[in-house]
Amino acid sequence: MRAHLSAIALTAALLSGCATSGELALTEEEEALAAELQSRSLAPATAEERAAIENQDLLTQAAFWAEAYELNPGDREAAVKLSNVLRQLNGAPRAAEIARQALALYPEDAELQTAYGMALVASGRGAQAVEPLSRAVSNTPGDWRLLNALGVALEQSGRTELARNRFREALAASDGEPSVLNNLALSLMLDGDPETAESYLRQAANRELAGPEIRQNLAMAVALQGRFDEAEEIALIDSTPDMARQNLDYIRALMSSPRSYDELRRAELEAMR
Repeated sequence: MRAHLSAIALTAALLSGCATSGELALTEEEEALAAELQSRSLAPATAEERAAIENQDLLTQAAFWAEAYELNPGDREAAVKLSNVLRQLNGAPRAAEIARQALALYPEDAELQTAYGMALVASGRGAQAVEPLSRAVSNTPGDWRLLNALGVALEQSGRTELARNRFREALAASDGEPSVLNNLALSLMLDGDPETAESYLRQAANRELAGPEIRQNLAMAVALQGRFDEAEEIALIDSTPDMARQNLDYIRALMSSPRSYDELRRAELEAMR
């Protein structure tokens, strides 16, 4: 009974914490996590179990680390892992709160600084993320993921030149990682330079790990230069004709609207990762 009730309480703390109470219904992922929590019994995990959980799906990992965190909120590893998993499950606000609370106990911990900064960026709170991510970069120089995240935080806070410097450092450290090329290109599009952005996005699209979002951003860069037929060909690689046309109609509307820059900036910041 204790395990069942504790799991329900923990589910409420973790999942409803992703939004202000009463504002949003649980997502499918959150409901699955709640069910997983309620089906498990709370007991300390062994070192072997902690190592093995890394091979499981995100929901299973979330349930596992939520139990560990419930048993001991001072468990540094559990706080780091739970924050990171919740961020990947679109629970960034709660992920940031868990990392922030753990930092009160371990203020110099580089992994917690990273988890906190990443969760803030995922929440769109780049101005707050700059400080912890800067500290994380200082503790782990040359980590392209941290440099990339810091670049996004700086872009979100309006510090464009500094953001691009971090993106370029991340590119050098990662040997042309597609996600970094994507973010640098989006920064250039925000600054009204879709032509240069296109060149970076074409480099990213040619990489083996390039995802559909990169091709969609490439279509946007091409469309912003008025080449709508070519943009539609690119968009059709990953979407239906109706979806491609809707996306291009949206871009046309942005280009003709006096508030287009604000709308475009919002869309492109959301596309950064």
